[in-house]
Amino acid sequence: MSVVLRVPGDVDLAVFQRVAWQREPVALTDEAVERMQGSRRAFETFVAASADRHLYGITTAHHRGAATLLSAEERVRYARRVPATPASFGPSLPERLVRGIVLARLAGFISGTTAVRPALAAAVAAMLDAPMPMVPARGRGEAGEIGTLRAVFGGLEDEVELEAKEGMALINGAPAAAAALADAALTGRARLPVAEEVMALAFDAAQAPEAHLDPALQDVWGDSHQAAALTRLRALTDTGDAPRSGHQAAVAFRDVPRMLGWLHRVQHWAEECATISLAAPGDNPIFAADGTAGLGARIISNAGYHDARAAPMLNALAAAWADLASLAAVQATRLAENPAGLGADERVPEVTLLSMTALGWAEEARLAAAPTLISLGGSPPSDTSSPALLAWRLAQDAGACLEATLATLAVLATHTIIAGRRRPPRALRPLADAVADSFPPGLAAGKYGPALETIAGDLQRRIHP
Repeated sequence: MSVVLRVPGDVDLAVFQRVAWQREPVALTDEAVERMQGSRRAFETFVAASADRHLYGITTAHHRGAATLLSAEERVRYARRVPATPASFGPSLPERLVRGIVLARLAGFISGTTAVRPALAAAVAAMLDAPMPMVPARGRGEAGEIGTLRAVFGGLEDEVELEAKEGMALINGAPAAAAALADAALTGRARLPVAEEVMALAFDAAQAPEAHLDPALQDVWGDSHQAAALTRLRALTDTGDAPRSGHQAAVAFRDVPRMLGWLHRVQHWAEECATISLAAPGDNPIFAADGTAGLGARIISNAGYHDARAAPMLNALAAAWADLASLAAVQATRLAENPAGLGADERVPEVTLLSMTALGWAEEARLAAAPTLISLGGSPPSDTSSPALLAWRLAQDAGACLEATLATLAVLATHTIIAGRRRPPRALRPLADAVADSFPPGLAAGKYGPALETIAGDLQRRIHP
């Protein structure tokens, strides 16, 4: 079933998931086509009356070529090709992300501000019915996304007879940043409940007091996202038969609702920013029709190639995931070192040694949480670059390391509960039973690695269906 696009706002996270992750095709409504047609006619009228003006990528070339007007013949030749950009090589972006880039570029096209013809928008939409091009994921130092977008859309110059501004519209804007942020936001949405379950299982294994999740804290803390985390943790740990400690638990267990509350907040922000970015992926230059903002028709050169939300928001997700991995690793150590816990059942250290594994994964998550600041730049006019795709790759790494840390913590928590001859709370039994099935008590040490990989894979399938 095709996703039908009428206005840019139709491209939200739900549509992104359908098109990018679930591989659904896209169709454009008559209204969208008419909007593009009207914008194109107004654009052509404006350009015909402005042949003596410097219109970036229209009456001039791009980059340093912006200083020189093209002749009429040069303008036609220039318009027929997608402009040259820096190339890269190496591992490719995943297909779902490339599909997301195509979808976000369509959202910009149907706004009318790119002034492309409906025929080009239809050709871009048709890309979603075919295998995606291979797009190198790394080595991106250009301003905006021109190299990435040429790798995505460059082949269209051999399929569609491009006209003025259309080649630039294919490689300018920030649809890759929008897609990267949307992809991470959807992943984070699925990762959050998994983290809550594993953290709740560890909370129960530590026999942490119910007071740490007291409903009164919701009013005291005054944070709706922390309240959501408290509510969820109480639901997950309800009906447990653990004899609760009479004194406060280690900081790593008391911090759980606060840290998960922060992740709730960052996730909310990520989804909000991704929704804005998908519907307005930018373009440079844009065409403003006569009457826009009370002024005449004009070409506006702008920073539409740089989505300033994307990298900082991806950095925030990566940092929140790395923080949670650090917390999970410390919890793993507390469970392993408790002399009355799992270690009491081990004549020599065995399963408890996995706390070191958790620490190793958490350290890798911390490395992946490095900020990706805007670059100090190179030669003008393209004198800085936009780090959204680098931020996305690091966030991917941080999230994967969190999943590995959670898998290790789940083993230690499950074995601690089993060693105590207890059953976990009802809501957590499916998780604990699955962990025990893959990593049963008495498992030979040589099989620990494959068993951990199985458990991590089970968690990842919940996050990346």
